[in-house]
Amino acid sequence: MYLPSHFKQDDPALLLEVMRRYNFVSLICDIDGSPFASHIPVLAEERDGHIFIDGHVARANPQWQAMETGVKTLAIFHGPHTYVSPGLYQPGNRVPTWDYISVHASGDAVVMHEASDKLSVLAKLIAHHEPDFQANLDQMPDTARDGLLKGIVAFRIKVDRLEGKFKLGQHRLADDVPHAKQKRYQAGDDHQRDIAGWMQRLGYWE
Repeated sequence: MYLPSHFKQDDPALLLEVMRRYNFVSLICDIDGSPFASHIPVLAEERDGHIFIDGHVARANPQWQAMETGVKTLAIFHGPHTYVSPGLYQPGNRVPTWDYISVHASGDAVVMHEASDKLSVLAKLIAHHEPDFQANLDQMPDTARDGLLKGIVAFRIKVDRLEGKFKLGQHRLADDVPHAKQKRYQAGDDHQRDIAGWMQRLGYWE
């Protein structure tokens, strides 16, 4: 992605936090010469100094077959984003813009067909989103669970390229008007408050 140096974020721990917090991704790879995207939840983990991304797609989705050929796969993690009005800055030749956080993680995927691997991926996603549901899956009749597992294909991406872009207006802080923080942080929607929280956490605001 286009990554000006002042928006670049390369702290692996911070990027992994974003990947785990905003884990509904656009999964992209090439199929027959054209980009193909799926929109799915995944789970990123660090093990032995490497980041791995686990997920699954429907068996009817052709993307797993492309990944099985060794094509590079890109996962885009979309963090919070918000419109930024020129009115938040001192008067001047300002135009509207957009603040956002995004992490791109790419690498080679391993496709996993074994039921045990699929259950492992499902268990990780359940533990992340709704731990209490694991008991329901465990108690499901074998025939029903097996039928569900046959309908999905699991995968694991070993990340070999990781890029983080935190476009948070850090290059314009001196132009903020008084009370800009209040407008973004206290009076905004969920995305605006989330963006402002990241700005505060990273030291862009006192």
